Amino acid sequence: MAKRQKVTIKDVADTAGVSIATVSHVINCTRYVKPELVQRVQEAIVATGYQNKRTGADGSLSYGRSGAVALLVPNLEEQTYVRIASHIHTLAEDSTLRLSVHITNDDKQVERQILQSLISKKTYAAILLVPATDNPRFYGKLLRSRIPFVCIERRINSDEICSVTFAIKKAIYLGTKQLIKNRHERIALLKIQGIGATGKDQLEGYQQALEESSLYYRGSLVFEFEPHMNGEAYEHEIKLAYERQQPSACVVVGNELTCDLLKTLQNMGKECPRDVSIIAYGDNPFYEITAPPLTILKEDTEQMAQRAWDALLRLMAGEQLESRDLQVGVELINRKSTRMLGMGPFGEKAVSPDEIILTTDERRMLRDKNYRVAISFHYGGTAWTRLHEQAIRATLESFGISVVSVMDAQFDPSLQLAQLEAIRIQRPDVLIAIPTDDHVTAQKFKELSKTIKLVFISNVPEGLSKESYVTCVSVNERENGNNTGILLGDYFKARSSAKVGFIIHGTPFYGTHLRDASAEKVVREMYAHIDIVAIQSFGRIEHAYDTCKQMIKQHPDIEGLYISWDQPALYAIKALEEMGRTDIAIFTFDLDYKIASYMAQKKMVMGLSTQRPYEQGEATAKAVAKALVSNETFKFVGVQPYVVKPKQLIKAWKDILHETIPSDLERLVKQTVMN
Repeated sequence: MAKRQKVTIKDVADTAGVSIATVSHVINCTRYVKPELVQRVQEAIVATGYQNKRTGADGSLSYGRSGAVALLVPNLEEQTYVRIASHIHTLAEDSTLRLSVHITNDDKQVERQILQSLISKKTYAAILLVPATDNPRFYGKLLRSRIPFVCIERRINSDEICSVTFAIKKAIYLGTKQLIKNRHERIALLKIQGIGATGKDQLEGYQQALEESSLYYRGSLVFEFEPHMNGEAYEHEIKLAYERQQPSACVVVGNELTCDLLKTLQNMGKECPRDVSIIAYGDNPFYEITAPPLTILKEDTEQMAQRAWDALLRLMAGEQLESRDLQVGVELINRKSTRMLGMGPFGEKAVSPDEIILTTDERRMLRDKNYRVAISFHYGGTAWTRLHEQAIRATLESFGISVVSVMDAQFDPSLQLAQLEAIRIQRPDVLIAIPTDDHVTAQKFKELSKTIKLVFISNVPEGLSKESYVTCVSVNERENGNNTGILLGDYFKARSSAKVGFIIHGTPFYGTHLRDASAEKVVREMYAHIDIVAIQSFGRIEHAYDTCKQMIKQHPDIEGLYISWDQPALYAIKALEEMGRTDIAIFTFDLDYKIASYMAQKKMVMGLSTQRPYEQGEATAKAVAKALVSNETFKFVGVQPYVVKPKQLIKAWKDILHETIPSDLERLVKQTVMN
């Protein structure tokens, strides 16, 4: 004969058509319940047979001790505990239970005294506890008292004790994995010496992420700090640890520790994320307004409070919980405190433009030699090209280097080949070039490399060896693609599902393909609810018009489009407007007036990641100057991209284009976006 399944308070609630809390209030007399609901619950108790569990020696239903619940927390300074206490207070008020909050200062003896007082008074129906130790023997008296209690945010090492904790192992795993995806290898874990299992979980999550990515675990990159140190002591220890190990990224556990890390880096002259990327565990409101805003592993304190409260009510009602180890998920919120490390064509790590420094002697040598430079652009007539040229000219002139010619190939490989031959005849000392086609132009660049120093922007033609060119300067295209993939994913984050298309560049061009691939990878890996239903390529820029029309006709349910950069995006927008599909959200790259005008109206263009053409031009010119007078070369120079959303448009325009936003665009932003 099959064993009869135990009747639970949930069965009673389902039968009566009320909440578990209402059943608990009827059983424990912890708040007023309407007579008709009391009758329904009592009838459900009889119908389900639940009264057999609740019957006392005299045959009457047994009830809880009183309507008071105690909450013990280490402090009310940490945001986590403030929020948990606030949520618990709201839940208690809603149920008319009395709540008393007690501060333990994370001291076992203080906690013991509070618990002994609560037990001896015999006036508390239940206890919620952030334990000061994970040793179950320390809580023997509490267990013997039979007072229902639930551990919250931490757990005690006992299968008998119910705990509701954050999934911190998975959280640290996610944070470390995100940094690994951004090509970091020297990732530090900064943590306070934890309470038993909590500290162990943090380390296990970190180690698991490294192991899965075939990265060697270095104990020297785990920085564990004693609790209750003062700020100066933390800063001193952080400085020593950073100087010894030089991590490129950090996962930090603890609000106070995170703030001390930011302060220490600032005092050391280090910038986030240029020098070190940071992911913080926790959700301090301060993190949103730091410079830059911090990427965080966000705790859902409201859900934690609710689950702990529900578990407590069930224990008060005499329930046996299905699980005594309850976990609440933690969400990764991407902001601007992390960056993807750039990699050159031969796997070189990117050098920051700030690392290219010319000495006084080198500057004097440049002025004495009268060096000459030529420029071959793949495409002109855009703000991107104009800003590159302005920065290159201004920076080279400051070194006494002249620009002898600037040519525009109009995306035509044959035209660029003819222009390169004309440049060869001019015999410049350096050629700055953006190839139109990696295959077609490769041989010509090989020939030129024998007599002219080559500096490439964005990519190196296929087949050239490392010795054939001086340096390549580029935006970090992996990070660029990563940014736009996240923009697209976050736009549809609240949706249970979404369908999108990718319109990508079909011509072999290393930088563009790299960011396209990075964006696709981010969407597929981070946003499982988004379905990429079509990926189609275009050759010439204007072909994006037909490509877009064809894609939407084949997949009319598409709600979002990724497009390789702004110029083909404008052709796609034209196609969508003609089709009456202005409901489709577009995510692309690079900022100019037309793209900005759509963004200012919150019309179709909802976000983009952009290169910083002026800064890239400056970096290119500095690399040219250094190569002319020094054997110290930088094979790959990476410039960090810039994320632009509609609300940031006015500031972004100034930062990217180095001029005030046109008044009509500013007016549109203030009327449409800011309202």
